[in-house]
Amino acid sequence: MASAALETFIDESVRISQEHGYNPTAFNAMRDRYGTVPAIERLVSSGEIQSGFKKLERLGLLNWTIEAAVLKFANEFSSSIRAAAEWRLQQAKKEADGT
Repeated sequence: MASAALETFIDESVRISQEHGYNPTAFNAMRDRYGTVPAIERLVSSGEIQSGFKKLERLGLLNWTIEAAVLKFANEFSSSIRAAAEWRLQQAKKEADGT
């Protein structure tokens, strides 16, 4: 079960995403079905980088991705989920830096 702080962060992330024209409907559906932490774990552990991550990256909102939430609330996730989230964020930073 997710902490109140994580739930609040994710709610704010969804709100900010919507303000920027992106509605994370697939994530919201997964969150409703499985709960916040299991939904995040399913997405982050997937071998594919989700369209939502790419969209938030294009919007300059990487600090509001579920990957950022994993690192911010690291104690709520396994080391493998943390590593996957960190890898995705590092790849995005490398692309932004052109390296």
